[in-house]
Amino acid sequence: MDRKNVIHLWLSAMLLMLMGACANMAQGPTGGKSDSVPPTCLGSKPKNGALNVNSKRVEIQFDEYLQLNDPFKNLTVSPPQRVNPSAKAIGKKIVVELRDSLQPNTTYTFDFGNSIGDFTENNLVSDFLYSFSTGDQLDSMLISGIVLDAEDLSPVEGALVGIYSDDADSTFLSRPFERIARTRADGRFCIRGAAQKKYRVFALEDMNNNFFFDQAAEGIAVQESEVGIPTLKVDQKIDTVYGDSMKIDTIIVREVRKYSPDSIVLRLYHEKINFQQFRKIERSDRNKFSLYFEKMEGSLPKISLVDTVVDNWFMVEANKLADTVLYWITDSNLCRKDTIAITVSYQKTDSAGVLIPCVDTLKAALSSTFLKNELKNAQQEEAKMKRAMRRSRKLRRTNLLDFARFSTVNINEMPTLEWERPLSSIDAAKIHLYNAKDSLRTPLPFTLVKDTARNNCRRYFLASSEFHPDSTFALAIDSACAYDFYGNHNDSLSMTFKVLGEQVYGKVIISLSNVQGNAYIELLNVKSEVVRSCPITSNVITFEYLNPSTYFARIVMDKNQNGAWDTGNYREGILPEDVYYFFKSFKVRANWEVSESWDVMATPLYQQRPSGLAKKKKKDKNGR
Repeated sequence: MDRKNVIHLWLSAMLLMLMGACANMAQGPTGGKSDSVPPTCLGSKPKNGALNVNSKRVEIQFDEYLQLNDPFKNLTVSPPQRVNPSAKAIGKKIVVELRDSLQPNTTYTFDFGNSIGDFTENNLVSDFLYSFSTGDQLDSMLISGIVLDAEDLSPVEGALVGIYSDDADSTFLSRPFERIARTRADGRFCIRGAAQKKYRVFALEDMNNNFFFDQAAEGIAVQESEVGIPTLKVDQKIDTVYGDSMKIDTIIVREVRKYSPDSIVLRLYHEKINFQQFRKIERSDRNKFSLYFEKMEGSLPKISLVDTVVDNWFMVEANKLADTVLYWITDSNLCRKDTIAITVSYQKTDSAGVLIPCVDTLKAALSSTFLKNELKNAQQEEAKMKRAMRRSRKLRRTNLLDFARFSTVNINEMPTLEWERPLSSIDAAKIHLYNAKDSLRTPLPFTLVKDTARNNCRRYFLASSEFHPDSTFALAIDSACAYDFYGNHNDSLSMTFKVLGEQVYGKVIISLSNVQGNAYIELLNVKSEVVRSCPITSNVITFEYLNPSTYFARIVMDKNQNGAWDTGNYREGILPEDVYYFFKSFKVRANWEVSESWDVMATPLYQQRPSGLAKKKKKDKNGR
């Protein structure tokens, strides 16, 4: 090979090496496997479990760089600190500084939960705990259990659980807890560092961070039975390890520590607050306006016009709780007014929590947006009418009252007529019911019943002994059968509907035991809505004519027999009414019967609430 070729080969090799280097310039080192191991604690100052400590600064050393996740929420210091401690990650250390004075002869515990993680991957140190004592003894007893919502037995997350060694009832109302813990997502808690003495256990949704019950809207729970002195039982558990030849290779003796009490159940509730006040007035249309209240008990508010005398100018339609009252304006002259001035007389809660008479002067005014849309709609309607007159020289009557159309009716319900506005009159003789299979159209007898139970002035029911299962009926309503308060009447209407047959429904039969005292049972759907409810008068409860679906059962021990669950009151020594759930669901199919036996005491309370049942929407401070 001549010299020229050697030079060419050498230059080609160098060029390839440079191209490879350039191609890998941005790649960099690929690294190894991702870190999945949480940090390890190497020591602390003061030492974990140290005695006679007088320093308010704690440093905990780990083997990796750290991050501290939301210490204000996740770090629980016991005894509770009225001034929040400072907690931060500095390099490989966690530094906590207490800002309250240290109590003498007291065990301090720092429960970090899952707040400590490494800096790169945030691998968490699970339930990390640190403690020391300012005296010559470290208290190490545990008190644990679970906090449940008293009304629906769902676990309560983030509640404060605390203990007192003082058994006076007033302590919970005036003095911070001696030791605390917070509930996890499953409602469970563990109070650490307790001494071997008697305690009372409470739960609190602490709204002002003072660690005792002093706000009426705070959720609370009280241990219903006395908690004995915390104890520790140490047992030995022997594990045997076998070799390949099935001969005993190793015998391992492990120490098993069992603390008691470890299964306390606290039922958290909100006291009923007698707080009542007016919120706002809204007028969404010319013929109606609504009054909104923060709770309304007793009689409905009384209203009257300002500087105007009109008799019978409104009709009332209130919701079940009466905190929203709808007023239908039945006088056409008032409807034309953009603003109506009224006085409202009602009961209002004063600063001392006492109901006092109150009179407010209000204006039921249409919004500028409504007036603008009304004008636009009127212009469109006028143009439409002119076009129709040019085409046919006459106008068609429009049905100003709306009929709640139905095609099927449940076997245990009545067909419903619901009008768009309150009626001034309705003529039952102009409503005709027929058997759809009767070619002669022989009228069937029925009774028109106004719905008064639901505070609805627009709804009527058809009641008839002829509504047999699995039958089809025809309904005809003559024109001008019903008039509203504005002189409008309906057009003629006709339709058919079917009363469903028994074969489309299922049935649930529940045999009960250990239900003592006044109680009622509810059948719930997956949204926790009550589908059926009845008092328990026998040991066998039957729910018939159920639509195919999934249902759940709940029992409420109704002490005062008012047909509703009642909350508790700490100062009056009243506990919330007991609630029990059947631990599984009822799968109801058409033409099928489901039977179950239910001993309400057989399953622990914290295991009763079945999976698949949605958590009930929480009520506000007024129990709504």
